[in-house]
Amino acid sequence: MICTRARALHSRCLWPLSHMRLARNFTIAIDGPAASGKSSTARAVARELGFGYIDSGSIYRCATLLALRRGIAPSDVGQHTDEIAELISKASLQIKIQETTDRPTLTMIATGRLVVPTVKVLLNDEDVSREIRTPDINRLVSKIASANGVREAALRIQRSLAQDAESRSANLRQTGDESKAMPGGVVMDGRDIGTTVFPNAELKIYLDASAMARAIRRWDEMNSQAKEDATAKRLDDSTELNRPEDAQEYHPSVEDIARELEQRDYEDINRENSPLRIAPDAMVIDNTNLTFEQQVYSIADLARERMGLERKHDDL
Repeated sequence: MICTRARALHSRCLWPLSHMRLARNFTIAIDGPAASGKSSTARAVARELGFGYIDSGSIYRCATLLALRRGIAPSDVGQHTDEIAELISKASLQIKIQETTDRPTLTMIATGRLVVPTVKVLLNDEDVSREIRTPDINRLVSKIASANGVREAALRIQRSLAQDAESRSANLRQTGDESKAMPGGVVMDGRDIGTTVFPNAELKIYLDASAMARAIRRWDEMNSQAKEDATAKRLDDSTELNRPEDAQEYHPSVEDIARELEQRDYEDINRENSPLRIAPDAMVIDNTNLTFEQQVYSIADLARERMGLERKHDDL
């Protein structure tokens, strides 16, 4: 059952009544290539439904950070995969949703009524949320994520984190009328969630977009984040704001990013262990020309349908 646009999701992808059920735990798997909007979409869907959220990519990014901190050179990663797997297995990892932030940031996305909370990633009790999103990590994470030992370690962590998130979500629904209608649940995004991590997920989504559209989004994200960091630093230093150098580029060109994304796609699709694939029962959403609201509310309403609940956003 494949859909490619939000309107098609409303009109054609209707879940048979025989499959509608009120499970205690409901899992939504969102897969797709780099920079397709998986994380922001998954966070927004989780917030809309009151579900837990797991950013599986953060696990691999933390493994990459641990490898770099251990002094493992990018060219030597293949010789140290067992060591990297052990590092991430023994690490303490927490992924926390934050509804508010001290100042507006790109990651606190606002689209009309839709607000996406930020995510704080704690590695051994250290906040590494920004450090794991740097270009150095972006360039190396796919290579580390392709290692069998690292993926096996990450799989155990993903399932453990998801179980904890589902339990917290279900417990939050033990009081109030809403608990009678909604099960607990979790939304997880990645590249093999619907095919490997949760092959029996109640709803599987594959988010896609053109390489250039994804590159422009990544460019905007990197540029905005760099300017926010520069502004924060000058605030801390009590120096002048809005200087001419604020407009400088802090990152590669859109074309360079597009080439990096295409290389990442090739590596993800062709790796031996858990390659990037579209699950046979996944719904494909090409969000190149969709608004953020359209894709988020479409997925949330699909989940409601499969739980036997009423849709809320048929007006999109």
